[in-house]
Amino acid sequence: MSKDIDIQRKQVFEEDFKVTLKAACTVGDGVLRLSAEDEQSAITSFDTITTVPTFFIPASGSGSRMFQFLFEWADRNKGQEKDDLNSVVETLSKLAVAQDFLDNMNSAEDFTSKMLENIACKPKGLIPFHKSENAVYTAFQEHVRQVKELFPNGVNLHFTVQEDFEEEIKSNIEELQEAKNGVEISFSHQNSSSDAFCFHSNRELFEDNGVLLRRPSGHGALLENLNALSGELVFIKNIDNIQHETKAGESMRVWKTAAGLLKNFEQELRELADEFSQEGLSTLNRKYEFLSKSEEEQFNEETLHQIVSRPTRVCGMVKNEGEPGGGPFWIKDGEIVTKQIVEKVQISEDKDQQKIVEASSHFNPVFMVVSKVDIYGNPLNLLEFRDDSKFFVVKKTHKGEEVIYRELPGLWNGSMSNWNTLFLEIPSEVFSPVKTILDLAKPAHIA
Repeated sequence: MSKDIDIQRKQVFEEDFKVTLKAACTVGDGVLRLSAEDEQSAITSFDTITTVPTFFIPASGSGSRMFQFLFEWADRNKGQEKDDLNSVVETLSKLAVAQDFLDNMNSAEDFTSKMLENIACKPKGLIPFHKSENAVYTAFQEHVRQVKELFPNGVNLHFTVQEDFEEEIKSNIEELQEAKNGVEISFSHQNSSSDAFCFHSNRELFEDNGVLLRRPSGHGALLENLNALSGELVFIKNIDNIQHETKAGESMRVWKTAAGLLKNFEQELRELADEFSQEGLSTLNRKYEFLSKSEEEQFNEETLHQIVSRPTRVCGMVKNEGEPGGGPFWIKDGEIVTKQIVEKVQISEDKDQQKIVEASSHFNPVFMVVSKVDIYGNPLNLLEFRDDSKFFVVKKTHKGEEVIYRELPGLWNGSMSNWNTLFLEIPSEVFSPVKTILDLAKPAHIA
């Protein structure tokens, strides 16, 4: 333990975790915009998939953040009625999340109080998201229904969840007929042994009542969970990014396109490996834009061996319309430039670096298809392809005091640093996250 503490203290206070941006990935320079012909080719390849795929859905987040503004209102305005709250309740009353509280609603304040007491304490995935005819579906249930529609002949669905809620989540999912036929569901938890040690700004360990304070080390800790899954083809998406079934058609099409594009890339990479030429490499790179110019210029047989022996991912990228989140960039590592998904916390405040951020055109909605095997189908240990230098340092508060700690390289950031990476432009309709309950009133979540 003391060794881990020393390593983390050094990372937090001595090592520079900022990346150096070379340029933003844009259409024609790292982000693919498929022609109608290429999209159809990808969908045709999707239709030939015979392996049983897996959906990997990080779902341990609490729903309390969705209700934060109601908590704040209730704290400020106890015993008072406010027009703004009445307006919010009028909106909420039309949503699935409110169905259990409408019959016994005496006032806006009463309605809000009951909702906060009974729903806000649950994981986000257990919150009712959508209404369909006479049924109400939670986010967990909606993911089950939609993966079943995409893969009617069989699919695995894996959620990472809070251990304390696993049985309640299982019960919720088992209410669905779809969960009983063709969808194999499994769960895992973030490994608590990966939790980070917390420090004061003076480098001393942070203790709470004599116990060392530790915090979960970010979504990068889920690389272990992803690595433990069997199977080769995995679809990754966040629990709150799920559309109403009447608005989900575009997501279905994009899933097919992304998966088929991955299969086409792997096939063409196999062909290049079987009969390598520099011209063939250039042709492949022009089509898929997976290597930087410096990588292509320095390409040799050793590089080829590395590339064919890597996992591969296709990451959907949405046009930047002001949404928060990481984005696709070319970054410099020594003399080499590589493609990465970079988070805001990783970027220096340097003016030149911020100009690159301002010029970026796309962001990462977490909509990706990954292959956990090399191009010949050999299973890989994903931990071997993580760049441990791409950790994050974060500052939070604990009982009013600042704590500083290190998070592991993000799951789709440094944890996938040494993967073959394709960035695919996808439509904004596939990104409809629910950050507050009022997001459930947006068109993507209403029939």
